[in-house]
Amino acid sequence: MLKAYKRYLSFLMILAGFLYYGVFVEPNQIIVKTVSIRDDTLFRAWKDIRIVQLSDLHISRLGPREKKVVSEVSRIRPDLICITGDLAQWDASNNDVMEFLDSLHATYGVFIVLGDADMSIGRGRCSYCHVNGNIYEFRKKPVFLRNRLFRLKLNMDGSLYVLGLSPNLDAETFGDLWKNIRKDIPVQSPVLVLSHFSSLWDMVLPNDHVLWLSGDTHGGQVALPSLVWPLFFGGKDFRHLRGLYGSGSGKWLYVNQGIGTTLKFPIRIGVLPEITLFSFAPAK
Repeated sequence: MLKAYKRYLSFLMILAGFLYYGVFVEPNQIIVKTVSIRDDTLFRAWKDIRIVQLSDLHISRLGPREKKVVSEVSRIRPDLICITGDLAQWDASNNDVMEFLDSLHATYGVFIVLGDADMSIGRGRCSYCHVNGNIYEFRKKPVFLRNRLFRLKLNMDGSLYVLGLSPNLDAETFGDLWKNIRKDIPVQSPVLVLSHFSSLWDMVLPNDHVLWLSGDTHGGQVALPSLVWPLFFGGKDFRHLRGLYGSGSGKWLYVNQGIGTTLKFPIRIGVLPEITLFSFAPAK
């Protein structure tokens, strides 16, 4: 009886240790993951530009984690910052979120798309995209993109085309939007696509030359076998859980592990919060 009690107590202590680590330790261990993409078309167009991606911030307040993110991004000194949705937790102040965004700086600016959490919170979040609640006046900095193509003039006398997608965009509408966009830009010009979700990436053809940045999955938050995810998270694109996808044929997808966690499951174990730094190189 005593041995069984000790085993039970040991199990509870181990479980408590995992929970403490998952809630209080790992969510604050932010890493900078460097990803070098070898693609001739991307390299010719973007050369040595350095792009930072943040995703799924889920800011509840401006705490140590948010300050560390700003510090790390400042240290990197990126040319471009892209944020792929879910900026805040449900109870967060809009002012805290905007103060965080205003603390980020890059040579060519900060570009943002909203996530499903941002869209479902209510009209109060309109202040993200619009100045002083004026729905007719968009913010110029940072730039929020919603089914809109932005042509960014680069110092090296070239252009970088950034397409930002709304999280509630359906496949048919995206197909029409994509056809129109490809008509508006030069042939062989790559497109940097920002989308909270990765599911529509499958619709892009390899010769369209795309780097598609997404989030949403949080990398799973807990490192489990890939076969487990469809059982619990059927609505997520867990075919593309985290990391880089692409065959080198000109069609690339990167799914960021995110910075924050959900309110209902504030745990990370084996899936560290991630700042991603992209660079580009020739295929050979």
